[in-house]
Amino acid sequence: MTHSNMDSSKAASDRYVVLRVIAGILALTAVPYALSNLLGMFRGGEFDPMLAVLGACAILWVTLGGWFALRGDRAASRARMKFVVRVGFVTGVIGLALGFFGPLALAPDSNQGPLLGIFVTGPVGFILGAALGWLYARLRIHSRETASH
Repeated sequence: MTHSNMDSSKAASDRYVVLRVIAGILALTAVPYALSNLLGMFRGGEFDPMLAVLGACAILWVTLGGWFALRGDRAASRARMKFVVRVGFVTGVIGLALGFFGPLALAPDSNQGPLLGIFVTGPVGFILGAALGWLYARLRIHSRETASH
């Protein structure tokens, strides 16, 4: 490696240190919120699906932030993170569209129909998409590693 390549990789590494610290701080500050939502979803003896969705979103935020804080210095991990977020975003947009426009088509007189997409199916789509994206990336990387040995 030449001296200029080492300098540029060190500069990129230094840039990620600041971002990783910020991601770690944001992830840690979201932990109490996630725990309070998850513990509160059974308060009163009944299941609260809205708190379950909010808690799952907060857990995903903590997980992605922690993942970046701990492994954001590795290019392969950053590529997997981008893939996970991209798949989550696509499935979240699909869930949002289905939950937003589906009730409009099925019950046009209902004024609260689009809220389903905004508060439930969009976030749930993002969570499920991110989980499936992570699983796919994990299996794909694992199968590549075992094939190379």
